[in-house]
Amino acid sequence: NLNTNLESLDNAIGAFSKDMKAKSLWDSTTIIQSSEFGRSLEPNGGDGTDHAWGGNYMMMGGSVKGGKIHGKYPATLTTDGPDILERGRIIPTMSWEEIMGPVAEWAGVSPDSIVDVCPNIKAFESVRMSVTDLFE
Repeated sequence: NLNTNLESLDNAIGAFSKDMKAKSLWDSTTIIQSSEFGRSLEPNGGDGTDHAWGGNYMMMGGSVKGGKIHGKYPATLTTDGPDILERGRIIPTMSWEEIMGPVAEWAGVSPDSIVDVCPNIKAFESVRMSVTDLFE
């Protein structure tokens, strides 16, 4: 049950953040939740959904600039939309490197070495996020 799972996740993150705050470590802590793949919007034959594109990330931590959605939300979730392919597969508007590059830099990787950690980031130079986009 998704509600039970989310409640369990909330309790675990709440306990962890409380402990990190008590140890004065919360401002140097970042938690990243990601999906390794997206899901199609339309159900398959077994009333489930198939693997697709367009996964998601959720970040939290003492230095994270929260309350923001990065990327572009589709104008429509119908198959007529320009960002939707057959069977409800959403075309991503951001690469995972655009999130993980600034996270790696925040964690201490030098800007010159980000390409070693995120080799595909060079393909996204025109839209690349910075550390200040994600962190205080």
